[in-house]
Parts: sequence; C-alpha cells; structure tokens
Amino acid sequence: MAATALLVTPSTTAAKAASAPHLKASPTASAASDGQRPGDGTDQQVARFERQLARADYASQQGSEEVFILNQKYCTGAVFSAMWPNPQSPYIISSLPEVPGQAPNTNTPRTWRIRQDEAVVLIGTTPPPVEYFSFDLTMLKGSLPVGPVLWTSVGDPVNLKTIHTRGRTPYSRQFALVITGNRRTRDEVNQMLAASGLGGATTDMTIPPAMFRLGLEAGTDEFLLGIRTSVPKAGFEQALEDYRATPPLQVFRVRPGSGAADQTQPVYQPDPLRVPPLRTSGNGENELNLNPTLQTLRQRIIDAHPGYDVHEEVVQRGFEESYPGLQNNLVIDPPTTGVGALSYDADDPITDNISLPDGSFAVAYGTNHVSTGQATYSSITLNADTKAAVAVEAKDNVALLGSARDFIPDQKNADKFYAWTFSRADNGPTGPHVTQLPSTTTDFCAQYNGTRSVDLSTVRFVARAYMQPDTLTRPALSALLLDRVLVFTPKK
Repeated sequence: MAATALLVTPSTTAAKAASAPHLKASPTASAASDGQRPGDGTDQQVARFERQLARADYASQQGSEEVFILNQKYCTGAVFSAMWPNPQSPYIISSLPEVPGQAPNTNTPRTWRIRQDEAVVLIGTTPPPVEYFSFDLTMLKGSLPVGPVLWTSVGDPVNLKTIHTRGRTPYSRQFALVITGNRRTRDEVNQMLAASGLGGATTDMTIPPAMFRLGLEAGTDEFLLGIRTSVPKAGFEQALEDYRATPPLQVFRVRPGSGAADQTQPVYQPDPLRVPPLRTSGNGENELNLNPTLQTLRQRIIDAHPGYDVHEEVVQRGFEESYPGLQNNLVIDPPTTGVGALSYDADDPITDNISLPDGSFAVAYGTNHVSTGQATYSSITLNADTKAAVAVEAKDNVALLGSARDFIPDQKNADKFYAWTFSRADNGPTGPHVTQLPSTTTDFCAQYNGTRSVDLSTVRFVARAYMQPDTLTRPALSALLLDRVLVFTPKK
C-alpha cells in the first residue's frame, strides 16, 4: 500500500473547551490481538482513526514515504555529502506537507516543523524478520543540498525490542507511533488510536520542548523521521525488498485548529512533555578479556602477507552524542564528523582517512560484537572520498561469522572474531572472505546516473554495533575491543 498522511483540526468550539474531549475506546477495538496474521494491513484501523478525527472535527492532510539512499542522493546532487551511510540499511523517510501559513521548511518535504500542540502519527506494519530495525526521530538543522548540517537524535530510537505491536512478535505486525511535545495532544491522540483498534500497539516518541524549539515560524527546529531495516533473516530477503519498495505505512500530522485560514498559531496552551529518560549503555560485561586472541589474529594476518609493507588504523569515536553535540552545535561537514543523528550506535567508531591505491588491500578485523553478546547487529563499512563519504561496501555480523578462522583456526574463541579483506591488488588475497574493490579510476556515480566524481583511493572504515540485547540501546564503547584495519601496500 502506498503511504499516506493526514493533518488534523478540531472545531473552534472544541478547541476552546477547558478540557480535552473525552474519548472512550471500545474494549473490542482497543484490545491488542495476539492472533494477528503476518502481513495484515492497517486499512481498517486507519479508517477508524479517520472517523475518530471527524467526530472531533479534525481535518486531515496527506504525506508519503520514500526510501532515501544517501549514495544515490549524493551522486545526483540532492545532498552535499552521503555522510558515511550504512548501505545495508537505506532509510525509509516520512515526508510531510507544510501547514498553510507556516515558514517554509528548509528541506521540504523530508524535514518538517511542528506546532507545539501538533502530533505526527505513523500507522502501519513493522518490517519482516530482520537482524535489526528502528524508528529514528531526529532534528536536522541546515540544508541537505548545501551543508553543513547539525543532525541529532531526539531521544532513543524505537527498535524491534521496544516497539508495541498487535501480536507476540515485533515483525510484520500492526503498530502506531505518536510524536509530539504536548501532553494534552498526546493523550487525546492515544485515546483515538485505542478507539481505532491500536490500543496496546501504540508507542510514544517525545520531542521535549526543553531541548527543541517547536513552532511553525522561521527559526524553529525541523525534524525527520527515518526507519532503518538491517539484514533480513534467512528466507525473508524478498519480503524486506518488498517492504522497502512499498512501505506499508501511513503518516499523519494531527493538531487542534481554530478554523482560521492561518493555522500556524497554537490552539492548546503549552503542556510540555519532559525529556524522557535515556537508556543507559553498557551492562558491565565487556570484550576486553579477548584482547590476547585479538593480538594473535593481528600477527597472523601480518605474517600471511610478507610481500607487503603494512600499517595499522584503529577506529575511534566518530561522533559526539546527540544532546552534547546539540548544545555545542557540532555540525557534520566531511571530513569533520560532528554530531551524527544516529550516533547512539556506539558512537559509530570510524578510522582516519586512509590511502588505498590500486595494488593495495586492507584487512578489517576485530570482535564480532553480536557473537560476544554486545550487539544485535554489527558491521564494518568501507566509505570513500573525504567529502562525498559514500559507502562502497559493507559486511554484517552474519557474513563475518567464521571469517577469522582463515587465520586463527586453532583458537577456541575464533568465532567471536572476524577478518575481512577489501582488495585492489591484482595478485593479492583471494577467497570467500575477500571483497574485490573497484579500481580507483571507476566512475562510482555512474550506477546512479549521477555525474559527481568520487575519489575512491581515499577511504574510511566505520564500525557499527546496534542495540545491546540486555540494555536495548547501544553497547558502551569502553566495553568493546575497537575494530582495526591493517593496510598492505606492495614493498618498493
């Protein structure tokens, strides 16, 4: 089903009422159904929700969903940089229309302002079985085509372990998200969703007015809602492709209205929601006792390639956390990383820029953070060009499993490690755990029908670790053995 969105406005009489309308949810309609079949749509719930809106004299405005592939957007000139994306998880972005009379959005329709008494409501079906999915609410300040940008997370993402759905599983189930900074609006919308059959399947996401400037006038903050879907479970590859191609989602912006042509002024008095508690990363466990095996793996990799000079790069914390980065206005302006919107993923550790010319190769190695219990999904990504920061190749924890046995088959913890080679050497390493990279003279953007140039000889590696199972948020960076890269160049 194509995605849609609605804008909501109650009557003047209702808006002036001293208290919120009392909306009763039908026990039958609001009960979560554990018996929901995978793939059931939400047309019925959306129709009921629209009737609830009509009863409260609310109007509606439609939006849409699209897959936003940063590599492609860079190559075609839509963004100033790809900003080191994860190619295994192209974002599904919710686009919303502007409110009549508001100050124009900077990145219409992908970023949107929100009135202090508005809410954005996403209704749909969750992704099919994947290693990880999340709904990420972010604030983006600045122009995507021109840059630089300040791009921060608004609280913790809602992920496959924290989302409420109609059913016993988080996959392919009906759900609703409510995004607002106003308590009264949140409570009313939650009641309407419960009466529509989504009681128990609704998750709230707060935009705290204490940290963000809500409103529709110039200078207010703009927000973006993105969905990440990483690595399908076996047998669900096509289901994930279908989900991304036609997201089964409908997005609404809902708000009390005065009936005036200019709908930018709030109707409800401020009723600000507090900044929600953030989940604490780290459970006290760590990977550090595995360091002797890591050092053995390092030496074995070096010993396996005696005809090359070698130097090592170690990932380092790549992005500031969102709320400190917001307060310090740390913008992304590649090669400066600044504060990343998704930097709750163990702060996306990243190497410095590395020269990887034709004839050379790099071996990324380290702990498989899923195998050690520190993450639900982990990966290593090769990015190229200091400014473009496009993604060239990525390998996730599933593909990496067992790859370290190429070098340390005699170590009992071998499967807690990985070693993957990215090669531009004609006579270099070969095998199932080697990716042959395109030549540095390759026109990278040709695959997207773009004309921008990309310097493929300059690369950076990004390590990712999503959602520690115990804490349901990122692992503590201090608990991880940092991913490393050995760069081999022919001896002169």
